[in-house]
Amino acid sequence: MVKDIAFSAYPAKDVKALRDFYTEALGLKFTGEFAQDGVLKYDEAQVGNGWFSVLTTEWADVAPSGGVAFEVDDIEKTAADLRARNIEVDDIYDTPVCRISGFNDPEGNRVTLHQTTVPH
Repeated sequence: MVKDIAFSAYPAKDVKALRDFYTEALGLKFTGEFAQDGVLKYDEAQVGNGWFSVLTTEWADVAPSGGVAFEVDDIEKTAADLRARNIEVDDIYDTPVCRISGFNDPEGNRVTLHQTTVPH
């Protein structure tokens, strides 16, 4: 049976541009670069125990539309940092167990920011 998430796959028309966006916006460190014919086709960054990857829409066989939730220590600060980079971030919403917000990346993939307030 399933024991962990190996990687998430975010499709991109321009893998390098999307990788650079996540590096600059969220500080992800990509280390799994794979290029073919001089074009970046795939790259991945370790997040916790799994990997967040960006890959060409041809490889993913879908248009950008993904949805991932990144756990953050301070959602207020993260949202403010993103807004300072001119990224439109939703208002923060409080639930009984967490705080959430989100934004769309340049390819149109949905990104959720999540801060646990009650461990579960």
